[in-house]
Amino acid sequence: MKALICGRGKSLQYYKNLLDKDFDYIYLINEFNGFIREDKNLLAFLKNASKKSKIIQQVNIEVYGVDKFLVDNLSIDECHIARLSYKPNYRSPWRPYVDTKKFIKQGIDLEVLPQPDEIEPYLDMDIVKGSLFVAMLNAAISKKCNNITIIGLDFYEKDYFLSHKGPDWHLVSVEKVQNTLKKSLTDICNLFPDIRYDIHTYSSYQNELGNCFINNL
Repeated sequence: MKALICGRGKSLQYYKNLLDKDFDYIYLINEFNGFIREDKNLLAFLKNASKKSKIIQQVNIEVYGVDKFLVDNLSIDECHIARLSYKPNYRSPWRPYVDTKKFIKQGIDLEVLPQPDEIEPYLDMDIVKGSLFVAMLNAAISKKCNNITIIGLDFYEKDYFLSHKGPDWHLVSVEKVQNTLKKSLTDICNLFPDIRYDIHTYSSYQNELGNCFINNL
């Protein structure tokens, strides 16, 4: 099984080099509704890929980034949140209350699903420091993927795709945060030595793992 995980960094534009590649799953991390409005070629790529791939939209705890335009133009097979199912009085940052019916209340026929409990032991290891890394666990554990390609992960060393910088850019684009995220990626890749990771990034990220193939753009 092969997965393509699409983050929001500038290296997301590497999708142009994957037009002839087949994937079983394609993960869209957080807000892609704006991207596919502005980049019609990205929309065409995802539309074409959906003929063979299952498209998984993963949202963050705020539960936004999905609108009528996205669901009308893309076949979303699953919508996940980067959290586990809610358990009252359960002390875990991964199990907060989330309105999983938010999109349905907005007239969008898309229910938000929690992450499977089988990834909880890996979350409890406290190595996951970002939404994209949750998708990596989902692909590895839930979907049994043995080949994972990652684009759009630049550790804030480059701007977001289409210059979609957030208001917190000055807080996250600092060396401490960058190094924390890089360590998180290395730690997760190290957990699954039988999975091949192809990482295309505009960052300076490197590791010495034999299962990682890094293309610094």
